[in-house]
Amino acid sequence: MEKVLADVLQECHEKKKTGALYISVIAASENLVRFYFKDGEIYHLTYGPVKDRECLDILDCYDFGRIIFFTGLKAPDAAALDLPPTPAIIASLRTKAKKVQVE
Repeated sequence: MEKVLADVLQECHEKKKTGALYISVIAASENLVRFYFKDGEIYHLTYGPVKDRECLDILDCYDFGRIIFFTGLKAPDAAALDLPPTPAIIASLRTKAKKVQVE
């Protein structure tokens, strides 16, 4: 089933999930976009070697495939210091209307 990425992030935020959301990128590389949540707040974001604010800034360049949530998974690095609040991230991505495949 296809969903808007912002809606999936909103659901994780509202349900105060802790874990990682992995998203495949179509025809770009084998790297995955990874959103890390703690109590519903996004605290780290990666795509290959790109992290946090820089990663957020380039997401509109890619098309996404499948998405999966791993409960309890923690980021391998420290929390980001340069990410906007979770509602602002969701609002920004909502304007881009990126779609993902949810099972």
